[in-house]
Amino acid sequence: MGKTKLRCEFCGRRFEPDRYNAHHRKYCLDPACARNRKRKRQREWSARRKARDPAFAERERARCREANRARRGRLAAIGRSPPAGVPEPCPEPELRHVLLGLLAQVADTADSGQLRSVCAAYAARGRLLAVPGPGGGVPP
Repeated sequence: MGKTKLRCEFCGRRFEPDRYNAHHRKYCLDPACARNRKRKRQREWSARRKARDPAFAERERARCREANRARRGRLAAIGRSPPAGVPEPCPEPELRHVLLGLLAQVADTADSGQLRSVCAAYAARGRLLAVPGPGGGVPP
């Protein structure tokens, strides 16, 4: 095929397909695109099977009902008890103002829009540091 490039249907990036199967390539080799391709293929297979086999369709509906019921139960259990390691919100508004002032000083800005983005970046970094296990936690 040579220099012919196609556009990936999922991410929109251009890619050069394999010359032996370019006629049916719609996605690049990016892992996110591969996951999308697999999910789409599985959804299509499932829809065809459900249309042909009413017993399969009923089993799938029952499986999904049970999975949703279990998921709702887990979410309700999490909602009833506070998550471990999460501090309570600051009860004193003055302390909140002190924290915002300190962040404004560190970020060297008084613009509330910039301060919001700085706070979001610090919060994201804090979440990464707070995750226990491999790849998370405070670096050495």
